[in-house]
Amino acid sequence: MILKGQLHTHTSMSDGKLTPQEVANEYSRLGFHFLAFTDHDHLLRPSYWDEIQKVRSNLFIFSGIELTVHCSKGYVHVNKIEARDEIIHIFNHPADCDLTVRETIGCVKEVAEKYPIDAIEITNHGFYTPQFDILEIPYLKIAADDSHNRMGCGRGWIEVEMGNDITHDTILKTIKSGKYRNCFTGKKSQKNNITGGTQDLRFS
Repeated sequence: MILKGQLHTHTSMSDGKLTPQEVANEYSRLGFHFLAFTDHDHLLRPSYWDEIQKVRSNLFIFSGIELTVHCSKGYVHVNKIEARDEIIHIFNHPADCDLTVRETIGCVKEVAEKYPIDAIEITNHGFYTPQFDILEIPYLKIAADDSHNRMGCGRGWIEVEMGNDITHDTILKTIKSGKYRNCFTGKKSQKNNITGGTQDLRFS
């Protein structure tokens, strides 16, 4: 079974325009199967975690947070997304770092000394940034929206190849094993080489 998922969203609990329930409703309308809330740590409203628990949806909902990680560059953002046992850490939107690709590789290595980075985004607000979709960056590549409003929903996502055992933990575990493809709107299909093999990219 293929699950359509979003791993980077913001809500009114930090700097987003939509409430957590409205975000879940929008991604459900777009045909998604799972969704991670990843509001900013430094802007987080005290009721954030409670509000996530109140969301009612047919989606698998993940609790997450966008961490502000200080480094020699200044700071970068890393998503930490949790299930019961599994956790995934994603280095977010490297295009925002205003670094060369070589400098970005060094920055990711530095951040990986603080957090166990599993993947790096190859999108900026949902739009494909191919300069970071390279073998020289030895991490899984993730397409995500980084949505802050309704217009930003559904630009970049992943589709995960799941078996019969579908839980929050197995979804994250499958992503970490690389059994998914990155998808984007408005472009033609192509393939993307990542560590250990080839990963399909689909554009619709």
